[in-house]
Amino acid sequence: MVKLICIDLDGTLLNDKKQISDQDKQVISLARQAAHITIFTGRSYFSALPYLEELGIDIPVVFQNGALIATPFERRVIHQISLNTKVALEALKHARRRGIYTVVYESFFSPQDMLVEKEYRGAFEYYFSYNMHRVRTVSDLAQAVRDRDSIAEIALIGKSRAVETLVQELEMCCPKAFTAVKNQKKDETVFTEIFGPNTGKEKALDVMLNIYGIDPFQVMFVGDNYNDSEIMRKVGYSVAMDNAPEDIKKIARFTTASNNDSGVSLAIKKFVLGEDI
Repeated sequence: MVKLICIDLDGTLLNDKKQISDQDKQVISLARQAAHITIFTGRSYFSALPYLEELGIDIPVVFQNGALIATPFERRVIHQISLNTKVALEALKHARRRGIYTVVYESFFSPQDMLVEKEYRGAFEYYFSYNMHRVRTVSDLAQAVRDRDSIAEIALIGKSRAVETLVQELEMCCPKAFTAVKNQKKDETVFTEIFGPNTGKEKALDVMLNIYGIDPFQVMFVGDNYNDSEIMRKVGYSVAMDNAPEDIKKIARFTTASNNDSGVSLAIKKFVLGEDI
């Protein structure tokens, strides 16, 4: 029996217009009678908050791939893992040398949290178009973070091989001091995030299991991308969206309809409400 439903936002609950369908909202409301429902997202607190308000979710939510767990309205922090500034500076140094585009996310609770040195051009332009209100341009990222003890995270955007090599170099100089989370891939370009140690949606799940006194086999997770792969391996009911990469669909127990076809509600109907779909 499913006792906790964890849902990703982008590419999962949100359609391509960044909206939640009426069908998904209705089914989520109905399923609250059977299970706890929360969001597990890569988004920051302020970026996710409008959707949490729309859904009326007031239990702990996982933000930034598990680096932050907090209650949406009281903003009570339950779990937080920051990235040490020394590790961030090493990542920035290697990224500059390899020509990898970097974004510094300076804090968990800043509406304008994204620091960049220049405008981004490439495979992930759509991400920046949706998040321009969060972006501040600085002359030197290293200088901007040097006086801080820690930051929330760094994003690395570049060719797969170059980013993988950078992560390996970082592991050699800063072992066990960070977590690299591959978020998305478009052709040969990846969007990889560098967090503090022991970060991931699968790690955040352990915190949630402890809160509710349940085991992973009583959890349903619905997601669509590479940052969802490890938690999909851990839960009893793993669901991939039809728009997910084939690698992710192979991991999931069940594939539902796409994010544009209210796939989340179909999965909830099948595994929680017991409806044939």
